This record gives sequence, C-alpha cells and structure tokens, in this order.
Amino acid sequence: MITPLDIKKHDFPIVWRGYDPGEVRAVLDSVAHDFEELVRQNVHLSERLKVAEERLNHYRLIEKTLQDAAITMQTTLEEKVRSADKEAELVIQQARQRANEELGDYRTRVGELRGEIHMLENQKKQFFYRLRGLLKSQTQLLEAMMDAEEREDTLPPQGDGNDDVGPGDFRLAQRF
Repeated sequence: MITPLDIKKHDFPIVWRGYDPGEVRAVLDSVAHDFEELVRQNVHLSERLKVAEERLNHYRLIEKTLQDAAITMQTTLEEKVRSADKEAELVIQQARQRANEELGDYRTRVGELRGEIHMLENQKKQFFYRLRGLLKSQTQLLEAMMDAEEREDTLPPQGDGNDDVGPGDFRLAQRF
C-alpha cells in the first residue's frame, strides 16, 4: 500500500518536453495531502467501527443475559405456579379427608346418640310400667286397708279392749 510520504518523495525522471516539475510537485503535494486526509479518516472510522462493534457485542451480551434471565424467571414462575397448584390441591384433599373423617365421626356419634335415646325411651317406658304397677298395687293396698277399716268400724268391739293389731292383719300387709 502506498503512503502519503511515498507520494511526496516520489521523483519523476526529467525528460525533454515533459511536464512542468513545479506543477507536478504541486499536484503530488495536493494528492498526498488528500490521501493523507483519507488515511486519517479511514483510521478514525476504523476506530469508531471498532468501538461500535465493542458496544454492539456488549449490548448483545446484555441482551442475551436479559433473555436468559427472562427465561429463568419464566421457568421459575411456572414452577412456583405448579408447586402452588400442587400444594393447594394437597390442602384441599386433606381438608376433604378431614371433613369426611369428621362427618363419619359425627354420623357414628349420631348413631350412638340415637341408640342412647332409644335405650332411654325404653327405660322410660319400663319406669312408667313399673310405676303404674306400683301405683296399682298401692291403690289395691289402700283399698284393702280402707275395706278393713270399714269392717272394723262395723264389727262390735271385742272383750279385752285392746286395740292392738291381730295376727290376721299382718297377713294382709305381707301380701303387698
């Protein structure tokens, strides 16, 4: 590659009827100056391109990192949602199981209470039957005692004047 200095230092051989050496030198200086400016611009643009490429690579790295982070966050979020769904399902299942167990316990308790109620109703009936029997027997005893008293009132008094109860009176009382 030719440099601006090569252009400036280049000497053309002088020939008879050739170009004016001053004018050639002026053109060569102008071309060398323009070429030097173009080389400087090229170097400057190359440096800017290098910086832009470094920035682009940096931004691409940031973009990839952000994409990876977004994918990781999405995956984590999906896992958390699945985990929360499983946990909620487990809680619901446990609650249903506890409710079913409690319902079974309550049904068992209701059955036991119904059995106790039935037993108490039977005991009440038996009590009423016994009470009625007792009241009947007491009524009969009272009637028998009243009959005996009426008979005593109608009988003439006996000789010894003793109002003690006789052996026959105990037979009536022993019956009941």
